[in-house]
Amino acid sequence: MADKFTYVATDNSAGDSTNLEARDEAAGTGANRDVYVKKVIFGVPANSERTILHDAPSQPGHASGMGSVATAEVAWNFTQPVAAAGLDLAKEIDFTSPGCKGLRLNGGSIHTDSARVTVIWAPVED
Repeated sequence: MADKFTYVATDNSAGDSTNLEARDEAAGTGANRDVYVKKVIFGVPANSERTILHDAPSQPGHASGMGSVATAEVAWNFTQPVAAAGLDLAKEIDFTSPGCKGLRLNGGSIHTDSARVTVIWAPVED
């Protein structure tokens, strides 16, 4: 099956996480199916921004931001480094390698306080 994507335009930490398969849910297919996350692409990375991939759909956010987001279903938690400390900001995280299709999630969803984040993913075909 072809790769799919989920785009988060702005900080979504105050609300529920964005489901990766939401576009397919709208079409009536694939709700809560397993997915492989292949890449996370940061359009405008900035110092200390956080991104969480959840191993479940629709995880609750918090009005206080990323520091208070529910973490029971966290599969991956990433914080951008501080460029002033001489560390490069990440533009892309690649979860694939030879023999590895990506980070497997149960449905999967994303919380981020970063702007313009794209998740490239594919449904698991067992």
